[in-house]
Amino acid sequence: MSKKSKKSIVISVRLDETTLAAVDLLVNSGLAQSRSEAASQFISIGVQSSEDLILKAKTLEENVRVLKKEMLEAVKNKSLDKVLHLLEVDEKLKDAKTEDGQTAILMAAYYHANEIKELLLQKGAELNLYEAASVGDVARVQEIITSSPNLINSHSFDGYTPLGLAAHFGNEDIVTYLLDSTWTDINLKSKDGKLNNTPLHASIAGNHIHIVRLLLKHGADVNAQCEGEMRQGFTPLHVAVHFNRLELVKILLESGADMQIHNSNSLTPFEYAIERGNNEIADTITHTK
Repeated sequence: MSKKSKKSIVISVRLDETTLAAVDLLVNSGLAQSRSEAASQFISIGVQSSEDLILKAKTLEENVRVLKKEMLEAVKNKSLDKVLHLLEVDEKLKDAKTEDGQTAILMAAYYHANEIKELLLQKGAELNLYEAASVGDVARVQEIITSSPNLINSHSFDGYTPLGLAAHFGNEDIVTYLLDSTWTDINLKSKDGKLNNTPLHASIAGNHIHIVRLLLKHGADVNAQCEGEMRQGFTPLHVAVHFNRLELVKILLESGADMQIHNSNSLTPFEYAIERGNNEIADTITHTK
C-alpha cells in the first residue's frame, strides 16, 4: 500500500508599501496578532485597492484608539458600568494600555478600583509580573519568576519593583514568596522619579502593618532614605509621620529607627511631626529613648 506524502503549500504575496502600512496599523492597534492575520481580515472584507486598504485600516485603528481611551478613563473614574459596556463592545479592551505601557488592570490597582480589578481578572486580563504583584496573583508571580528569575529585582515601565508593588498593596503571600528567594534585594529602590523608595517605605505608605513587620524581620533597612523629588531624604519614620500613622511610628522606633536623620528640608521626624501638627506622634518620638 503506497503512502501519500502530505505537502504544505505556502502562498507568498508581495505587499506594496501602502498595503504593508495598512497591515501594520491593524497589528499595532491590536486588531490582529500578525501581518498574515491582518491581511486575511482585509481579504475577508473585500478591500479592492491599497488606498481603500489604508483608509479602512486608519478608520479601524482610530476606533480602537478611542475605545481604549474610553476604557482607561472609565477605570480611572471607577465607572464599573462603563467598563462593562466597553467589554461588551470589545472584550480585548480588558488588556487596554496607555502609550507608556500602563494597563487597565494596573490602573485599577493604582486607583483602588477593586470591582473593576476583579472584573478584568475574571475576563482573563493577561498579567505581567508587576501587575500580578499588584493584584495579588501569587501563582502568576511564581510562574513568571520560575521561568525568568532575573526579573525578581527588575523594575516596571513606571519604575517599581515586584516586591515594592506587593508591599504597597499589602499582598503578603507574594511578599513572603519574594523574600524567601535568596536573590531578592529587600532594599532595592524604585526608579519612578517621584519617590525612589524601598519596599519598606511602600508598605508604610500603604498602611500595611503586617507587611512592615515582615520586611523588618527579614532585614529591611529601617533608615533607608527616599531619593525621589517628592519625599527626598525621607526615612521610613518620616513616611510614617507624613501619613500620621502612630502604630507604625512605634514599630519603627522599636526596630531602631534613627530619630536624628534629616530629610531634604533639614527636618528630623520629630520636627516634621511638629510641622504637620501630628502632636501625638511628636510626643511619642520625644519619649522614646
